[in-house]
Amino acid sequence: MRPTNRRILDAAMQLIVKNGYRATTTKEIAEKANVSEATIFRNFKNKQGLMKALISQHSQSMSSIIGKTTGDPHKDLLHIGTCLLAELERKKDIFHISFREPAMFEEVINHVTQYPQAMKHLLMDYFKELGEKGIIHKGNEEANADVFMSIIFGYFIHRLQLGQRVITLPQDKMIKHSTNIFIEGILAR
Repeated sequence: MRPTNRRILDAAMQLIVKNGYRATTTKEIAEKANVSEATIFRNFKNKQGLMKALISQHSQSMSSIIGKTTGDPHKDLLHIGTCLLAELERKKDIFHISFREPAMFEEVINHVTQYPQAMKHLLMDYFKELGEKGIIHKGNEEANADVFMSIIFGYFIHRLQLGQRVITLPQDKMIKHSTNIFIEGILAR
């Protein structure tokens, strides 16, 4: 990405998170990015084009995450949970924007859920494979994926909205502890 476009997107994100989408103007974005408003229109067409560019920024490849699994559910789910939480953190400003003005951003919400939905399907395949090997109980792949994703999402959303007011467990300890509890519930005995 060109440095000018990066500055524009950074300025747009900062202002939209702070002031909201409706209250932020392309003129303010241009001033903050130290570019002309015409540069924004030339590169992004309008404020909606800026939002599309913001929400479509690079995400870590899910196949590379799943490709690094070992067959050890504990190690694998620690890895997957950590990667999923990192991806959510990268997109946290987009979540802030969509929570602030949800009616305007159905498209944003649809976009930010694409990655987790795809991750859920990969987790379901992973759990199916573990079930076929007799490592975990078979037949609960979707429920297992939903519960595991809910753990990660719950922690992320709580921290996003409430900070450390209720859940004070640091991220690495939360992932380790919740993964241990989750694994105990799905292992075949």
